[in-house]
Amino acid sequence: MSFKMKRNIYKLFLNFSLYLLNFSLFINSHKMTAFLMLINIRKIKLINAKTSNRKKILVFPKSGGNEDLLETYYNQKKIDISYYLLERIFLKKIFHHHFKNTNKSKIHSDYFTKPMNLIESERKKINIQFLTSVFRTINNFYEFDGFISFNIFYYNEKYLEEVFKILNKRYIILHKESMFTPIGEKKFVNIYANKNEKSLSHKISVYSESQKRMLIKSKVAKEKQIHVVGYPRSDYLFRIKKRKPQKKLIIFYLIEEVHQSFKYFYSKSNSWKKLQIQTLKYLIEFAKGNPKFRVILKGKTGVHKKDDLNLKTFPNNITFVEGGPGEKYLRDAKVVIAFGSTVVFEAIASNRNLIIPNFNNEFPKKKEFIHDIKNKKYFINSKEQFIQKIKKYLNSKYKNKPLSGSDKKTLRYYLGNTDGKSARRMRKFLDKAIN
Repeated sequence: MSFKMKRNIYKLFLNFSLYLLNFSLFINSHKMTAFLMLINIRKIKLINAKTSNRKKILVFPKSGGNEDLLETYYNQKKIDISYYLLERIFLKKIFHHHFKNTNKSKIHSDYFTKPMNLIESERKKINIQFLTSVFRTINNFYEFDGFISFNIFYYNEKYLEEVFKILNKRYIILHKESMFTPIGEKKFVNIYANKNEKSLSHKISVYSESQKRMLIKSKVAKEKQIHVVGYPRSDYLFRIKKRKPQKKLIIFYLIEEVHQSFKYFYSKSNSWKKLQIQTLKYLIEFAKGNPKFRVILKGKTGVHKKDDLNLKTFPNNITFVEGGPGEKYLRDAKVVIAFGSTVVFEAIASNRNLIIPNFNNEFPKKKEFIHDIKNKKYFINSKEQFIQKIKKYLNSKYKNKPLSGSDKKTLRYYLGNTDGKSARRMRKFLDKAIN
């Protein structure tokens, strides 16, 4: 049976399970809910675990976090921990059922998890009691030693901290957010502090010292809970530095109109819509005039959709990719175009030719809303410079250059990784946190 067929069968099975979940929630059956979750738990086969004498960990998967975990055990021989998956959609449905007809459900949002009134506080208690019964039943079958989430502030997972405290289970957060702009850092410390309760998780890993400071300053977490490991999946980028990219491939990571760093304090003046339109227009013009070169437009999951682009008008050498992790496309990219995205740092780490569009003087006009990139050579200020730079990079010979001092500062601040050894640090963290 092919992988695609297996995936389609599982999707059908998952959808049927979720249909039954609605009924189990309607009759308030934690046992039926536990059963439906149990039959949807799958082992992560890409992590090579021993067949006996091992710990068992259940993971609530999320794009980016999954890749961090897989990179953590890349090329490792049999380990003492078995990892399993349970889709987060189960937790989301349970959350929305318990918070039905409240603002928590209607306008739910990560980073705003604290109950804001008595009704929400009561619903939270009901949610915790129900989930405690569900996971107690699950534990009778699997006896998990711990559980992993990828963000302290996921609305549907935040209360699991209290659930697993009651069950005396270790709840570990591999917090995959740290790349805030200067204004994002200021604003989010207040959001952390005022819109969320203190974390009861056993241990928290973070990418960078800056994120650790934010969590401590907001009093969401204590210093003893937090460990800086760096950005595990960026180890892959250090490996591909040795690989010559394809000579004719350009990757444009489409720009978010409103970046997550300031979507909670949005105004039209903070939008990158104009920059996105300009960059795409210039790139299409280049592609039409240079059909021998390939261009991939990489969309972000949940942000850029096929229907939003008039693909019929694009030349044949342009391809759109919707969603999914973006770092894998860096392997063959001769030119990388990105703005306000993690990919900027990933391109630097992988030694790819990076272009950051700056056609309207976004830097320095809005520097508070832009990551602090120390090496300003990446910023391109006009259409002419943009085209010239693309041509120069496409015709250049690849050299595996060491990181410059300014690039090291940038990567250290945002990725916590300048040596390609974050996975090793994450393994040590998990070994201690789980054992």
